[in-house]
Amino acid sequence: MDTLRIQQEILDVFETNSIYSFPIDCISLLRKYGYECLKYSDQNPEKKATCLQVSDDAFRLKKKVYYNDTLQNCRIRFTLMHELGHHVLNHTGDSQQNETDANYFASNILAPRIAIHYSECKNANDVSHIFSMSYSAAEIAFDDYRRWRRYVAYHKMSVLDKAMYRHFFNSNANRFVWHLEQCWDCGREIYNQPGKEFCSICSARSGLNPDLDSESYDHLSMDARVLGYITTL
Repeated sequence: MDTLRIQQEILDVFETNSIYSFPIDCISLLRKYGYECLKYSDQNPEKKATCLQVSDDAFRLKKKVYYNDTLQNCRIRFTLMHELGHHVLNHTGDSQQNETDANYFASNILAPRIAIHYSECKNANDVSHIFSMSYSAAEIAFDDYRRWRRYVAYHKMSVLDKAMYRHFFNSNANRFVWHLEQCWDCGREIYNQPGKEFCSICSARSGLNPDLDSESYDHLSMDARVLGYITTL
């Protein structure tokens, strides 16, 4: 498996489609590649039965992706990105290697290892929650992240790691940003705080407890230096 090539293709997907926040919108991303996403449950009984014979999860047919919408959302997301992987990697025919590569693509596009690092995931549960993955997929991603972290700690960031860092480095926030929200009141961007509805300014106005430090200070910038990459761009 050419993991470097797959990771480069993933970075190209992020750059081409302006993806700067996780979890990613899988169906919207597939549409950008010209695919119509169709649920098994929307097909007539005969066609639905045929779909299930082809795959329990999903499959591509021309420019359509049929997927089993009775599965858990996290599994659906992985399956959809698996199908995108087949497209991006220009797979033709069925082979175990193609399936392995598409799984690796799906895992890394849903949860890039550098994003797992900067979101400070401590275990597979954190990965599952932040990146909207099933626990089993999150376990695989987190184990792979630990291998990546050990490698980077010894060899420093690769050229590809640095390119991924640059893509997610937000100059306004002066940090690696893995999640973006907009303040419901003023529309100001909120960085790396999933579920937060109001920015610190609007929170202060409304008497809520502002979290100024988490929005204004990149406490991981020193860690970026340890990993071999300075945040100054």
